[in-house]
Amino acid sequence: MAVGKKSSHKNAARSRHLIKQAFAELLNEKDMAKITVTDIVERANISRGTFYAHYLDVYDLYAAIQSNIVEAIDETLDQLGIDNVILDPTEAINLGVAFLNKNKNYYKLFLTSSHGEDLIKRIISLAEEKLSHEIRSLLSDEEATEYICHMYYTLGGFRSILIHWFQDNVGMTSEQCADYLTKFYLANRPERLCDVIREKQKSAVHK
Repeated sequence: MAVGKKSSHKNAARSRHLIKQAFAELLNEKDMAKITVTDIVERANISRGTFYAHYLDVYDLYAAIQSNIVEAIDETLDQLGIDNVILDPTEAINLGVAFLNKNKNYYKLFLTSSHGEDLIKRIISLAEEKLSHEIRSLLSDEEATEYICHMYYTLGGFRSILIHWFQDNVGMTSEQCADYLTKFYLANRPERLCDVIREKQKSAVHK
């Protein structure tokens, strides 16, 4: 990449960061419907042209922030393999918490705003969709229903713990948060489902 292009790329990334940071802060002060592009550019100390170089409007910005986070989590799950996550989610949890912790102040502002629930629902829905699909491919309908309900129960607990971590309600470090999530899952791991996955993986090795 040419020097000029590198500089342009860095400036664009910096502008997007300033825009997102300003938007997150404003979300904690007023409803999103009342936030204007003018509010954002004044808070970020950038020009309107810079904002429109990246986003169509406030709602396009909001959608882009959600999509970026969800896509990063989706890629992580695909890289690790959903079967491996079910067997032992330690790596997925550590990576996920580290990803959120890297920009915790920013995500904290976004997730704990009145609109944060929308993002959490998208993340949980992504996990539910991937896990449900895998569970139904491995088990009978009757068994699948039980383990899908177990998954809903587990993800609901994960959501609650993560929110309390973000809000600093119980003084958890990121490492403690990841450890607790892993510990609670492994203590209630769906062993019948895990046995089926181990058999599937063993059969794949011998083919």
